[in-house]
Amino acid sequence: MVTEVVPEVLPVRRSRWPFYVCLAILASVVAYVLVFKVPEWRNDEKLARLEERVSMLSLPPETERGDHGVQGTVGLQAGNSNHCDYLVRMALFTKLPDSEIAHYYRSATIDGVEGRALSGTVYVNPFGSWRSGFKDVIVEFFDGPHEPGFDMRCH
Repeated sequence: MVTEVVPEVLPVRRSRWPFYVCLAILASVVAYVLVFKVPEWRNDEKLARLEERVSMLSLPPETERGDHGVQGTVGLQAGNSNHCDYLVRMALFTKLPDSEIAHYYRSATIDGVEGRALSGTVYVNPFGSWRSGFKDVIVEFFDGPHEPGFDMRCH
């Protein structure tokens, strides 16, 4: 009499290395975001608030906003390294004399990123404008230097 013996099924032991590799990749991504992106997002938020304050400034008489509105940038704008600068600029069209528009924005102050009073610097296009009777003007508000943290744009 012959009996058939069924081999016992051994449990298959799966390797865990793919799980650990995925876990390491996920931890690396989270660490990168926490260390580098969060400081960038914080500085971007400060810049957005500064841009909002600049855009709320009333315009002088005979002056209109330009095509590009208010634009800002954060990063290393002046100097050599290891600090953050905030620069906000707006384009305008004006009929005012150069000295009047410059005086208006020198005397108009807004709160900077950390509350320091900022005044504007005016740059007038010496060639006039495409609009008859107007001049192109750029007004800049510069705030810096500030602690960079881990924002890589500031190093």
